[in-house]
Amino acid sequence: MWTSLNVCIIVMVIGVQSGEVAQWQQQKEKVVSALFHQQEAAWGVEVLQQAARQGNLDAESDLTLARLLGTGMTQDIAGAAASSSNLVNVGGARAHTTQGLLLSHNLTGTSLTKEERHSQAVWHYLLAAMNKDPLAQIMMGGHYWNGGDCEAALQYLRRAAVTVIPTAREEAISQNPPRYLWAEDDNTPSIYQMPSLDEFQFLEYSAMTGDPVAALRAGIILHKGVPDVGQDLAQAAVYLRQAAQANSTSAMVMLAAMHLHNSVAPDRDDTLDLLQTALILGDKTAHTYLGLLYLKGFGDVPKNLARAKKHLEQGIRTGSVEAFYLMGNVYEDPDSSGSPEEAMMMWEVSATFGHVPSAFRVAENYWQNLQKTVATTVIPESSSAVSENLCRKALPLYRMISLSGSWQYLQEAAYEDYTKGRYAPALLKYLLLSDLGYASAHVNAGRLLDSGITGVYSSIEAAQSEALKVWGRAAEAGVATGHLRLGDIYYYGEGVPRDLEAAATHYGDAGKLGSAHALFNMANMIEWGVGVSQNVTNAKVLYEAAYEAISDAYVPVSLALLRMDLFLAINSTLGFDLYYTSWSPTITRHTGLFSTLDANIPAWDIVAMVVLATVIVVMITARHRR
Repeated sequence: MWTSLNVCIIVMVIGVQSGEVAQWQQQKEKVVSALFHQQEAAWGVEVLQQAARQGNLDAESDLTLARLLGTGMTQDIAGAAASSSNLVNVGGARAHTTQGLLLSHNLTGTSLTKEERHSQAVWHYLLAAMNKDPLAQIMMGGHYWNGGDCEAALQYLRRAAVTVIPTAREEAISQNPPRYLWAEDDNTPSIYQMPSLDEFQFLEYSAMTGDPVAALRAGIILHKGVPDVGQDLAQAAVYLRQAAQANSTSAMVMLAAMHLHNSVAPDRDDTLDLLQTALILGDKTAHTYLGLLYLKGFGDVPKNLARAKKHLEQGIRTGSVEAFYLMGNVYEDPDSSGSPEEAMMMWEVSATFGHVPSAFRVAENYWQNLQKTVATTVIPESSSAVSENLCRKALPLYRMISLSGSWQYLQEAAYEDYTKGRYAPALLKYLLLSDLGYASAHVNAGRLLDSGITGVYSSIEAAQSEALKVWGRAAEAGVATGHLRLGDIYYYGEGVPRDLEAAATHYGDAGKLGSAHALFNMANMIEWGVGVSQNVTNAKVLYEAAYEAISDAYVPVSLALLRMDLFLAINSTLGFDLYYTSWSPTITRHTGLFSTLDANIPAWDIVAMVVLATVIVVMITARHRR
């Protein structure tokens, strides 16, 4: 009897524990995702702490990253290092990721060499990736990609993409543009830049006083969800309704789309009325959402692939990204007359514009063809070439999908940290994002490291080493500022031996990407023959190109050209070359693009021009008197 009772008790305990485990697994994904959202991070940390107190090692492991980044809790780099070091021996994928970050960015306080730290970081990322941490999988994908091993990179990036895709939205909503710490790094046209809270509140005030244009803009902002404002679908619908009543067809179409995507309560009559009215008023984008309505059916409106195709063809003519995606779904449907090849053609177009579900379908098609090639090809050499081609096509798509995961919201958390003076947490977030491959994070991390305000690194040399790494990534990503800063670093020898040829190369590359400051610096080097062959004619062309790149360059360019003309005039008049005189010319430091005279033209230039101008005037006057 006692034996039976003990067995029953054990079964009950196991049942309770199994229920708790199942409940935790259901909640874990949401909790871990919350760590990357500034407004939800504190809640996520609280839940993880409760689970950790009950002995959950996975929760304790996730907390190490939150502690390192300062998400939802006070940042404690030393504490994150200690706790993750203990946890890697007993389990927890995220603890390995934390250790990898600490080693990669020289934050462990050890005397390991750069190569040893890199090797150990990769080992930790590998273990975390094998234990299904998508962050580590992206890291390993990048590691193998940079090393030229496409197949290994594809394996890891695909695993990360598979984790992300269930939460991807089918709506074709453009991503918020990245925010930069320095205004001059942001090349986003003002019309696409995100509004501040004050600007949005003014929009709301205008909308409440009856301005339909303001109501439309407020509705779009609340529907999309932007930093400082957040997402509020219910209020977005209110503003869009106000704009629609003033005959805004954009508001009509958007409100109908919200019904169809279940962002607001589905309403068949309202949806049809909105879309048909928009069409009557001449807005052909409504065809896309009528296509969606008939593709899936809506309320008591039955599915009708023929009508869906007809409307989507019209939507495609308007350039609608979502129309291409939906047409692919039409062709994929077994009840349609389309083919898988036609579906893939549609998805390839929408994937080109960053539509994540489309990108996943195209990437999976490449993946499946790759597996077939490997399995069926008899001649290894031909198989290798085809496989490599398929791999290189799939890789950037899986990478794009991976970077659309919830960790992308760390960009906004980092920006908020910066604006509120929390520079160390901002830097660690940007360093993680840079490791993952976000181009704007390379630039923002570089700016913080250059500023020296974070207090994360105790030595200038360590900070300069990290700065060189992130600016190098920015340059590799084709960012002009990355090449410009590398030019400065090599010109001045900031943490590296001075290398004028490397500086000239990077200034030249930045100039090709449209950097006026780089063009000015390159012109300066060519004018004086510093690290490159001297050519005053080419220097003048580059000075003028700097002005054409940005009108703010007018003052420094004008002064540089005036100095050049004075030097050439004196050279021809007096018969000697002032460019061979030791003037100790200095390239301008990047302290703000042509923001002040001092930052761009050394003081000796001004003095020299004044003196030389006086000499010329005196000489000309003397000649006239004769």
